Parts: sequence; structure tokens; C-alpha cells
Amino acid sequence: MSRVRTEYGVVEGVESDGLHLFRNVPFAAAPFGVRRFRPPSAPEPWDGVRDGTRPGPAAPQPAGQGLFGTVYAPPSTGEDCLTVEVCTPDPGAAGLPVMVHIHGGAYVFGAGSAPGYRGQTFARHGIVHVGINYRLGIEGFLYLGDGADNLGLRDQIAALEWVHRNIAAFGGDPGQVTIFGQSGGAVSVFNHLAMPGSRGLFARAIAQSGHPAATVEPDEAMRTTRQIARSLRVPATAEGLRDVPIARTVAATESALARFGRKIVVGDARALLLSPFRAVHGTESLPVSCGQLAKTAGASEVPLMTGTVRNEAVEIVTMVSSSAWLAPLVRRGLGSAIGIDRALRDAYRNGPRRITDASALVEASWTDWAFRMPTLRLAAARTAPTWIYEFHWQADSRLPLLGASHGIDLCFVRDDVALVAAAGEDGRELLGAHQPHDLATAMHAAWVQFAKSGDPGWPRYKPRGRATMVFDTRSALVPDAAGAERRAWQNRELHGM
Repeated sequence: MSRVRTEYGVVEGVESDGLHLFRNVPFAAAPFGVRRFRPPSAPEPWDGVRDGTRPGPAAPQPAGQGLFGTVYAPPSTGEDCLTVEVCTPDPGAAGLPVMVHIHGGAYVFGAGSAPGYRGQTFARHGIVHVGINYRLGIEGFLYLGDGADNLGLRDQIAALEWVHRNIAAFGGDPGQVTIFGQSGGAVSVFNHLAMPGSRGLFARAIAQSGHPAATVEPDEAMRTTRQIARSLRVPATAEGLRDVPIARTVAATESALARFGRKIVVGDARALLLSPFRAVHGTESLPVSCGQLAKTAGASEVPLMTGTVRNEAVEIVTMVSSSAWLAPLVRRGLGSAIGIDRALRDAYRNGPRRITDASALVEASWTDWAFRMPTLRLAAARTAPTWIYEFHWQADSRLPLLGASHGIDLCFVRDDVALVAAAGEDGRELLGAHQPHDLATAMHAAWVQFAKSGDPGWPRYKPRGRATMVFDTRSALVPDAAGAERRAWQNRELHGM
């Protein structure tokens, strides 16, 4: 057993293979009861020794949405959910680099304490790894006016503040903090690049498969709030929602997510971002989105590594394509929302992928509209050091349409493919029979190197040259990997960009 004294009390963790893991360590008080729908507040100090050997509960959320079985699913959920877990190579060390992971899940699902987000692989390379839990769905991202906006992001800031004050006790350097995340976690990373409250709390950032402007204005956010409040038959205020049982708000979160997704059929482009629960810009906590801020003199100077996988939208398109009656409706809706015209068709047909299949065209366009092109526009607009990558590898078990799907890169970044490959049928379908462990080693090394030095090992992305690291069975540096597709998109409007 290992013990560390934090500002709120002593926590006892477990030592294994020379690494020290401390779980369920509170950075803020339970955000329910009188604290519900309010910004995070400090936890109560404790006497004696707190048990940090078991994972803490994740935020309340709909069940059954764990990616690849239980690998990325929360071990449990509950009210006392604002906790971190820390994995360190040596709590007695000093000055070790720190990586703070923000989990994804559309701001509705997930947990920083999930098995697939364990920090041991980073700790083995001399990094203190911190995973955080934060409020989700209605509890964390329902807009209730200034002071009660972006609560899930405010939780993340509170966790970063805790890291700044306490990580030295675990051997970490508060001046060498890298924040990183995938999907909703990547969107969070982008938001922190723009949030005044986050400044000075991290030195580097990594965003995997996110959108730098996946935010909404207060008016649109309030429409969502009123719609949900009507479904719950309560006033659209913090006071009106505070006494609603958690089970009902979780159910309402799930219903709102499904209702939002159905807008794709009618060509509503906003639905391409999949979740109605998003950060609200035009607020005190987030004046402007990261995508807009990048074009101004006030843009963040934090070094950023960011990228996408080749087929971000493929799981959804494949699922829809299996329905003979629904597929044409969705393709028409998506085509209208994205604006697929002859120029885009020609770019994909004549580009390196030679796309002619209608479903594959929709998938590629959706991926580029929602992930790849906004990321590249942000990179081109930034004056701060920025590196771009793409992940192209796909398993031998995948159908031709499926490709490199959203989330497949998670276990490669952590050099932990064996964990996912062993996760039953889902893991085998994702990774196939033969996993490229050399690719996992290379990606993990790039993430480690960036956290330690601020440089992943390839040239920066600049409008001239557009150097892109393509991770595949044979990884290579490619100039302007987006090529003709990027040029076909360059004069088109993207959400918030």
C-alpha cells in the first residue's frame, strides 16, 4: 500500500509492478442536494486515511453505452462522482510530467475510472497520469443561465485546479501538465483552450477526434432546456430541476439524445454533432469557442497535437445502411445537411480512397464535416505550435465500409490493444485477429514524447507543407494528407468555423 497526503487528507492507494494507483480521490464535493446545478465546491476534509484502492462512481448516466463492452464503461455511478484517480511511478519523486485525461462520451456517457483509461502504461514511462470524472447530460450540460452554465467543464477546471495544488505530492510537476482526450474529451480540450478559467492550468494539449467549435449559443441552449423541462413538467430553472429524482433526469437525458439524433433525417446539420449537450459560448465561462478564438489575437499559445481517425462516422452510417427503408432517408438528410454536391463527389471519387459507394460517400463527408476539416482549419489558423496526425489502420475483420472507426485509436494511444482485443466479441470485431503492436508502441511513444517535451517527433502543421503524420501499419509523414478533399471543402461553411 502507498499513502499520500493531499490538501483534504491522506489517501491510501495500491502498489503493483512498481506503480502506485490512487483511486476515488475527491477534488470537489458531491454535486447533488443543495449543490445540484451549481458550480463545483470544495470537498470536506477527512480525518484518518481514505481508501483509494477502489474506483469511485462516475456521474449518473444512461446504462448500456460502454464502448466495447466494459472496457470504457463506468464501473459504477453515483452522486459522489467528482473524483480523480492518479497513477504515478513514484510518489516520492519530483518534477515528473503529468497527463490529465478527460474521457469522451458525447457529454452523456463515460468515466475517467473505466478500465480502458487506466494510467499504468503512461506511468511506466515516467508520467503521472490523472483520470477525472465530471458531471454529464442534464446534470452537467443543461444551460440554466450564467453561473449555472457549462457545469461539466467547470468540474474539469476544478479537477485541473486540484492537480495544480496537489500533484507534487504524487511526484508530478504542476508546470508540466498535458490535458488530453478523445471525442467529447477532445471537445473539452478545445474548450479549455478558450476558457479563461483554464488558463495557466496546463502547458500542452492533445485532442483526438474532436470538433473545435462544437458549442451552441445561449438562445439555442435555452430552447433545449425548455424542451427538457417541459418533458419533466418542471420550470426551466435550477430551482425547478433540483428536486427531480436523478433517475428521471438520466431518462430525460437519454430521450433528449435520441430526439436530437432523429433530426438527421430532416437535414438538420446540427444533429451531425450527435449530442444536444454541448458547451455554451457567449457566457462568462466560455466567451467564444476555440475555433473562433484561434482567429484572434487572444488565441491560446499552448502547444497542441490533434488529429482524427479516417472513418469517424462509419459505425452510425453502417448501422443505418442495414435498414432498407431508413438508409435512403438518412442519406438524403445527410446529403442536404452536409451539402454534398458534384465537387465533393469528384474529390472523393478521384482522391486516394476512390469512393463511389453512396454510403461510403456519406460517411466520408460526415467525418470530414464534423471532425477532420474543422481540425485542419483550426491548425491552419493557429500561430501556436500545432501538430496534426491521422489514424488509418483498420482491422482485417472489418467489412470494407467500416474502416478505422471512431474510438479505435484509444487503445493504440495507451499501448493497450491486448485489453480491448480480449474484450469479447466487440473487441475482436474492432481489432481483428492480428493487432499491429508496433503501431501501438509508436503512437504511445509520440504521446509520451509530447507530454515530456512538447514535440511528438514530426514537423509542425503549417499552411505551407501541411505536414501530417499518418499512423498505419507503415506510418509515414505525408504532406497535405487531406489533399483534394481539403481543397473541395475550403470555401464551405462548417459549424462554428
